[in-house]
Amino acid sequence: MTIKEKYISIIIPANNEERYINKTLINLIKQDYAFFEIIVVLNGCSDETESVIKKLINNYKGDKNLNQLIKIHSCNVANVSLARNIGAEKAKGDLLLFLDADTILKDDCLKIINSKFKTNHSFATLKVKPDQKNLSFKFLMALKNLMHSSGFYHGSSGVQICRRKDFENIYGFNESIVVKENKDLIRRLGKYGDYICINNFCITSMRRFEKWGLLKAAFFWIKQWVLEFSGKLQKTNYEKIR
Repeated sequence: MTIKEKYISIIIPANNEERYINKTLINLIKQDYAFFEIIVVLNGCSDETESVIKKLINNYKGDKNLNQLIKIHSCNVANVSLARNIGAEKAKGDLLLFLDADTILKDDCLKIINSKFKTNHSFATLKVKPDQKNLSFKFLMALKNLMHSSGFYHGSSGVQICRRKDFENIYGFNESIVVKENKDLIRRLGKYGDYICINNFCITSMRRFEKWGLLKAAFFWIKQWVLEFSGKLQKTNYEKIR
């Protein structure tokens, strides 16, 4: 049976991502799937992120037209939810794939998403691997994968996938939430179908764990989970990177 190929819009919010965005985009260009577009939304950038993207587009020597494939949009406010909503407004795809700017997809990822995201699903994420061989990072990501794939906790990695029509029906991300905005989106999309953690891996940066240290990062997320289960999600000084 032939699987219908859905058009996928990949939306990347980028706040000062000059060190990471090039590698992320190069890996997307290598996807063995033809029906997708890339939308980068520069949110509050003060570095050379835009120049890095334009340099890649102008210097690319492959067989893809990057001027058609990659679109750049901007907003002045460093708000990841606002950036994602702007990207979704510009998107043409049946599926929206929100991708963190420091997260890498395997070459077959879009093809697998196309085949695994069914009509009964409203939200999907991927399993995640750290970009370093540190055993502590590997353990933390393995624990996260277990929680998501078992259905114990409906969370996300650096990848969030949903249907555009469902996303529009719930008016997208809540721009007033600065932490666990993904969880809020998952909850509101739940009335349209099931959650799934697709058995394919993305690779994401451990830079926040390096900056904070494992104990501080673990304490932060445990606190957020406790607040969530008690129904008390709150504003916090979470970093803007993603």
